[in-house]
Amino acid sequence: MPVNELLLMLFAFLTSLLTAVMGLGGGLILIALMPGLLPPLAIIPVHAATQLVSNASRALFAWRDIHWIVVTPFLIGSITGGLLSTRIAALINLDYLPLLIAAFILFNVWGGGINFQTNPKGEFLTIGLIQTGMGMLAGATGPLGQSTLLRKGLVRDAMVATSAVFMSITHLVKLAFFGLLGFSFASYWPVTLAMMGAVIAGTWTGTRLRHRVPDARFKVVVKWLLTLLALRIVVQVLLARLDG
Repeated sequence: MPVNELLLMLFAFLTSLLTAVMGLGGGLILIALMPGLLPPLAIIPVHAATQLVSNASRALFAWRDIHWIVVTPFLIGSITGGLLSTRIAALINLDYLPLLIAAFILFNVWGGGINFQTNPKGEFLTIGLIQTGMGMLAGATGPLGQSTLLRKGLVRDAMVATSAVFMSITHLVKLAFFGLLGFSFASYWPVTLAMMGAVIAGTWTGTRLRHRVPDARFKVVVKWLLTLLALRIVVQVLLARLDG
């Protein structure tokens, strides 16, 4: 197996484990690690397929904790967001897509992300629209829904499980629209399948570790690791442009 595929499997396992324990961070870290290991065109679709399995397995392992009342409006918003973003996605220069990913990571870590200060009517429909619409362009947008669930006062297990459902919906919609845009998933099925197996193993392990690991220390580590990874993406793109 090529070194790149082995690295992607390892990263998929570790980031899925982290998300199962913390409820956030793994998807952003994984997509930050993927540039340089896959062609730019394949990063978001392969990431979406992998994260669909990761989140669906996390929701399955904790289905009793899902806060179902907010799922339907989120689903409607996600489909709408996917429809709106397909035209924009088709117009983007994919060579610069990693920079968009890096900017989104830094915005989430240091800019506070997108935050509703009030609770407008249709809040979760709006969140679904933005999270999936942005996800078509920037890849990992889970912190938007997670931050809102935390603000609603959900306990840790409910937040992790419900966020997993949100992200499962987002990635499923993204995969459907990337297929309509003509992306060939068949070209990347070996690495995608390998990463899927790795994220299931990571989720299973992390679910059993969730109540044993304090999250305060992890949050600090994730914040700085995400920052370093985002800066790494920027440097990679700039060096590639200089070489070109």
